[in-house]
Amino acid sequence: MRIWKFAPLPLLALVMACATYSVRYDFDSHATFASYKTFDWYAASRFAKDKGVKVDNPIMDRRVSYAVEKELNARGYKRETAADPDFLVTYYPVWQEKKYWSSTQLGWGYWGFRPFGINIGTSIGQEHKYKEGTIVLEIVDFKTNQMVWQSVAEGALTDLDSPEKADSMVAKAVHDMLNQFPPQKP
Repeated sequence: MRIWKFAPLPLLALVMACATYSVRYDFDSHATFASYKTFDWYAASRFAKDKGVKVDNPIMDRRVSYAVEKELNARGYKRETAADPDFLVTYYPVWQEKKYWSSTQLGWGYWGFRPFGINIGTSIGQEHKYKEGTIVLEIVDFKTNQMVWQSVAEGALTDLDSPEKADSMVAKAVHDMLNQFPPQKP
């Protein structure tokens, strides 16, 4: 009976490790979001410090870029590569090593006659490591070269064990991130 008493703990820790992402955002309340109609990628702009942006995972880069462009187009923004755009978009992933502990209770016993008997028990602990991935998306005003909007999807790049799951999760995270763009001023 003792084993089953604590069996849900490793399962709970695993669920917490693979939990869904959370989105938060911030913006410059003085920015003129209503005037924005066109965008381009920051790395392609004249403001980019390094034209040869190095990406650790080009597949994930294309996945996120495609999702961002699709969402911005769906909101009525057009990518402008020939002239100056109204705003620039950049994103970057943030990876963090996370860990959690789980323990299993084991017990053996021989129940004799009262008050005599033998009972032996132990606890086995195990450390589990995983990488938590976060997407950070930023909007920069082209004229001022100042960041005016930022959104973070914490945990959106965690537990992506297949290309289909990665496509789906990234598209959903980017949709949720851009759901607050342009921000509605009170």
